[in-house]
Amino acid sequence: MEVEFVRGVKMKEQTALAVRKGAEANGVKLSCHAPYWINCAAKEPLKLKSTIRHLMETARAAHLLGAEVIVFHPSYYLGRSKEEAMKITLSTLKEVEELMAGEGISDVWLGAETAGKTTQLGGLEETLELASRMGRVRPVIDFAHLHARGNGWITGKAQYGEIFEKMEKALGRKAVESFHSHFSEIEYGNYGERNHAPLGSLPKPSPPFKPLAEVLAENGYSGTIICETPMLDLDAKKMKRMLIEAQG
Repeated sequence: MEVEFVRGVKMKEQTALAVRKGAEANGVKLSCHAPYWINCAAKEPLKLKSTIRHLMETARAAHLLGAEVIVFHPSYYLGRSKEEAMKITLSTLKEVEELMAGEGISDVWLGAETAGKTTQLGGLEETLELASRMGRVRPVIDFAHLHARGNGWITGKAQYGEIFEKMEKALGRKAVESFHSHFSEIEYGNYGERNHAPLGSLPKPSPPFKPLAEVLAENGYSGTIICETPMLDLDAKKMKRMLIEAQG
């Protein structure tokens, strides 16, 4: 389950420790989502400072919760080249990594999420580059975002296979045997994502989940898939059933 800090980290230490105890007792693995307003390539120094603060607050909470990864949206281009935005993003994340190390937070990964809008730094290759160049950054593959960013790119097993092949090539086999991801169907336009949608609610699956389940089963890929549809619990059960069927 993903603990949502998208509007800010407001959980007290006592609550976090109680949640951790409950999760461990019930065999529930936790992750966290950092605040939405993070931008690791902000132009204003004050906003960069705020981004670092939000990431650190989320990392501290995750450490208390026993959550392995904190998911965040890396940055925006803001009219600059991909190279320039990437350079600033890497510099910001390096500072966060140093602060985490200074506080002894060595059990939490920074989860750079693939972005759903073309104005954001967060294509698959960019996300893999962040992970390959940083010490505590992992890619978080949001399949709906990649689908929307690519104008309906994911249509079947070939596209899912390409995602995992690129991930394994960039980061090694371990990356595809313990991946972290989000899944939802999605409505999109010229600039990427518009709205997440329940499974089966659109004229045709967009993107389809069944081919993903088959790719996972056929290749021995394993990891975490967080359901991000508006019907969280119901669609999570649907996805689990499809995964079990694909595994035979």
